[in-house]
Amino acid sequence: MHAKSGKVLHETTNIGHPFVDEESPTPASISLSNAEIADRLSALAQLMTIEKANPYKVRAYRRAAAVIRGLGESVDEMVRSNEDLRVYSGIGDAMSAAIREIVETGTLKSLDKLKASVSPELASLTDHPRLDPQRVLRIYKKLKISKIEALQAALESGELERIFGARMAQHVRLGLVETETILLYHANAIAEAIRRYLLKKAGAKRAEVVGDYRRRVETISRFDFLVQAPDFPGLIEAMKHYGGRTPLLESSAAHAVYALSSGPLLCLQLSDPEHWGLNMIRTTGSAAHLHKLARVTGSLKSSQEGSSFADEDKFYTHFKMQVIPPELREGNDEVALARKGRLPELVTEADIRGDLHTHTLGSDGSDSVEEMAIAAHKLGYEYIGITDHTPSLKIANGQSIDDLRAQIRGIDELNGRLSGFRILKSAEVDILADGTLDLPDEMLRELDYTVCSIHSRFAMTREKQTDRILRAMDNRYFTILGHATGRLLLKRPGYELEFDRIIQHAKERRRFFELNSSPDRLDLSAENARSARMAGLRIAISTDSHSTGEYGTIRYGIEQARRAGLQKDDVLNCQPLELMLRLIAR
Repeated sequence: MHAKSGKVLHETTNIGHPFVDEESPTPASISLSNAEIADRLSALAQLMTIEKANPYKVRAYRRAAAVIRGLGESVDEMVRSNEDLRVYSGIGDAMSAAIREIVETGTLKSLDKLKASVSPELASLTDHPRLDPQRVLRIYKKLKISKIEALQAALESGELERIFGARMAQHVRLGLVETETILLYHANAIAEAIRRYLLKKAGAKRAEVVGDYRRRVETISRFDFLVQAPDFPGLIEAMKHYGGRTPLLESSAAHAVYALSSGPLLCLQLSDPEHWGLNMIRTTGSAAHLHKLARVTGSLKSSQEGSSFADEDKFYTHFKMQVIPPELREGNDEVALARKGRLPELVTEADIRGDLHTHTLGSDGSDSVEEMAIAAHKLGYEYIGITDHTPSLKIANGQSIDDLRAQIRGIDELNGRLSGFRILKSAEVDILADGTLDLPDEMLRELDYTVCSIHSRFAMTREKQTDRILRAMDNRYFTILGHATGRLLLKRPGYELEFDRIIQHAKERRRFFELNSSPDRLDLSAENARSARMAGLRIAISTDSHSTGEYGTIRYGIEQARRAGLQKDDVLNCQPLELMLRLIAR
């Protein structure tokens, strides 16, 4: 919960937050929190969407709102001190001027103008920034309604799904739910900003992020920090000024909880230096992990064994265990393996030899084949696979068979000029509703391998969706199952599958799975990747990059793979080119 304008509101997450309609502009003498500034930018983006404004401008306002919401420094104070906001990514001259106007007047003329031009019902959509205004307007027109309350009623009665389908109903459901959860991808900058503020402005001598974030869980609903501070009450008071203003929800002699404007809670736990290592273990592991660990070590309270454990290594050494990597502390078999000295040597980013899922200008990418190859070579990769979309996926500019053949000829020409690097010929082939692949066999035969994915008909039953994938795997040219469940984190749940059947079929047919590193997919889940690994199946950790700048998202796939216990040998694209090609040979 977050205090705003004398009211307590739930904030939503990601690219926008509720806008509080003030009775009058905030006087310049009243300080605005970063959240309140970001709210106004998010509200403007929503109304611009309704007015069909330039989509690039809409995205710019949303991006700036997200940046401001994640800053530890007070933007209000920066403006009043005449500091240059353009040092932050996504904030240029125009955006800087808009932010200054908000701080100095409490509002934004362009926002007031747009609010005056739309009905109160449409303006109220800014309270639910995850709703797509264009979709909502379609629903309003069809159902002859004009209020959020009526939209909620149509959702709950099933009328919305009956008329518009399951995907629209799911969009509305997620848009109306108040959430305090953000993607791990968005949490990184926030965690670093909090840590920096704790150390530089709040008086902490030591501060480390623990909990879900340290275990690299894919979505974050709270940031847990372990801190050392000579004056914890003073630190509690100082953190109220993080981001301009951050409400304190509760506190005690060794604990404090705040409501961050970015969505999640911030939980601070005090530790003394002598028990730092033990407290890092207690605050990092999941409840299931700590339960299994305590069965081996006894109570995890700081007084146990009469030993202080100032660092984590001493704790594990004392109990004759390997140090358990944070990503594994989920309560699976990691404690038993650590006692036997058999923990896996987890895969690292340095182990990656290439990327097997990339897009170019051939479909919906923004860089050429050559540009993608050069960027990958600079990263030290030995190979990449070009996997542009196939004809049926028109929304992603799926390329025709003739264009694919031309791309193949171009790749052959490039490979003739490259030294020490190989571009593999591939495609992200749509799995059609009946399980057939979106390219004829004579075209598939020309490719080095395929990534086969579902992009439509998500509402099939569990049995039918599973059969669809099994039939696709029966095609001899099927190589890798792309983003297996189709989920989009915090936006769309994956379609239901009988995953055990798919794993067994993949094993029989010598097929592979993809762990898609896109931060809003991370599909396979850690649980599914673990199941595939235990069945002896190799997994490709791929970025699904649509530009050279997205190669860096491999980090998130690696983290997910580590949570699943994957080692280098478990990962298809950790293998040298010749071995990898032998593994995928038909």
